[in-house]
Amino acid sequence: MNTPSQTLRVVFTLSALACSVVLMLFVRGRAEWTDAFWLQLAAASAALCAAGCFVAFRNGGLRLEAVPLGRFALVFLRELAIVYIASGVAITVLALAIIYAITRSGPNALALAVLAGLWLSLWLAPGIASFTTWRRLRGGGAGEHRPHT
Repeated sequence: MNTPSQTLRVVFTLSALACSVVLMLFVRGRAEWTDAFWLQLAAASAALCAAGCFVAFRNGGLRLEAVPLGRFALVFLRELAIVYIASGVAITVLALAIIYAITRSGPNALALAVLAGLWLSLWLAPGIASFTTWRRLRGGGAGEHRPHT
């Protein structure tokens, strides 16, 4: 049984939408939470997500063809774990530097940075893993092994 061709596109879209909402809340989160705020948040997030999907999906991007489900699952889960760990560490280090510069409190900065790294990576990693999985599997790569580049 082959993986549905649009699987990575769905995963990428959901990840992009979640990241768009988080970004919009970060940018506009201090505004008063009225009905207009939520409508603007939804519209801006959807527009940002649509733009990202347009770029990612052009020329057949993130579309799979004839990839066995077992191979897809192994590659995607491995890529997801690697990307989650890497993005978690990167976001944690960045957040630690920013939070420490503001608070000058090591334990508090570290706790917040780890929380930010682990939480934000949950939303970011599936989208990035979609790209890395697609790069490894495109062209039907059922038995094909491509080294990381």
